[in-house]
Amino acid sequence: MADTKIPDGLAEKEFLLIQEISRNPEATQRHLSESLGVSLGTTNLLIRRLARKGLLKVQQLDWKRTRYLLTLEGALEKSRKAYRYTLYTLRIFRQLQDNIAAILDREYAAGRREFTFVADDELLELLRETAEGFGLKEARFAFLSDFADVPSAAELVLYASLERPPEHKGRRFVSVVDFDNIDYRVS
Repeated sequence: MADTKIPDGLAEKEFLLIQEISRNPEATQRHLSESLGVSLGTTNLLIRRLARKGLLKVQQLDWKRTRYLLTLEGALEKSRKAYRYTLYTLRIFRQLQDNIAAILDREYAAGRREFTFVADDELLELLRETAEGFGLKEARFAFLSDFADVPSAAELVLYASLERPPEHKGRRFVSVVDFDNIDYRVS
């Protein structure tokens, strides 16, 4: 997976490394690399990059042990990043809810009563709460975490996933969220 920026500032892996170091300053590079799911060499590169940026201080405790400390600038950057990420997440949730509302209103008014949703696990509960919160009489909802589980009779599938839906004749797939375009609205 590419090292993305969430949004602006530190790259995602750098931010995750700063978070892990703030939790455990005496963690070994091996532990940090396992926590981040990157190679030991990449972890070393990230640590050196953060130290060069002035966000991290490396202290050699003895010949075998090292401690990593966030500088004041590192702590501020971590806080800024967490704040921006929270705002981004809230905007994604709002986008998702607005798009579900628009689709449900349109499709329900056109006579549709069965709705199938596919989403990554962390978004599935939000989809459920949003859809069921409309109180649409006679509407039935299916909430699935995998496209492979979509019933063959489903004509419309609303999805919130980074995974692309499979090709299927006679079935419409409508994305209710665009993680790259915060202003995405269903037309």
